[in-house]
Amino acid sequence: SKSDILLYSYLAAEPGANDPIETAVRTAAEEDLEILKSRPNKHEIPGYKVTGFVPFNPNTKMSNATVINNETNEVFKVAKGAPQVIIKLVGGHDDAVHAVNSLASRGLRALGIARSIPGDLERYELVGMITLLDPPRPDSAETIKRCNSYGVEVKMITGDQLIIAKEVAHRLGMSRVILDAGHLVDPTKSEEEVTEHCQRADGFAQVIPEHKYRVVELLQKKGLLVGMTGDGVNDAPALKKANVGIAVHGCTDAARSAADIVLLAPGLSTIVDGITTSRAIFQRMR
Repeated sequence: SKSDILLYSYLAAEPGANDPIETAVRTAAEEDLEILKSRPNKHEIPGYKVTGFVPFNPNTKMSNATVINNETNEVFKVAKGAPQVIIKLVGGHDDAVHAVNSLASRGLRALGIARSIPGDLERYELVGMITLLDPPRPDSAETIKRCNSYGVEVKMITGDQLIIAKEVAHRLGMSRVILDAGHLVDPTKSEEEVTEHCQRADGFAQVIPEHKYRVVELLQKKGLLVGMTGDGVNDAPALKKANVGIAVHGCTDAARSAADIVLLAPGLSTIVDGITTSRAIFQRMR
């Protein structure tokens, strides 16, 4: 049921994490579930105790909690993460794949929730999917248009699925030539071929942090000047490697120290101001 999905996703959500997805999941559960509304202690979940927690990891794309049911003393695990990862974890599920794809074609992200089968902590069954709307920022389309008019090419790099990436690209007025990030590290292709793909693509989907570095590296080998945005510890190497590393609003200290530009307000429109200002300085020097 809906309340099962909310309860399990709440158990596998990181408390106090400053992460928009975790906040959305926790808020939804707290507003909907009776047992979470009237509890005396905000840090406890009546009837359950979380004994182990593995936070979300960009490489595995999921978080994992070990939980004890206080009434029955049963121990079980809950996994929450990218739908393709959770579907693989439960050994495949055609209905779920179909549901995720139809959501994605409307630009909705899904988050999979699975729990371990009673008596076996390593085998999981699917509980269900949570849907999230994660629209582009209102100023993004305009920023991309202005960058293009200054001769700056914009590429979208996202951890989302390919089908969502294409939908978002379309909404932002970019073309839908989005590649799966696996192309960047495909051993069957030559370096020239990969570089060619990287240069032609409008973006990459299902990216893990290492891929960002790879994109910068390939484009720089072509003699292009590359700016890269990022916010996390994992983005630091790509920000450092880029000609211009741009740490976005609310980033970690690691990203901030690796970057050349740090944005203090949400959104990316400030980047265009940076381009115009630097060009004015360059003209004056000339």
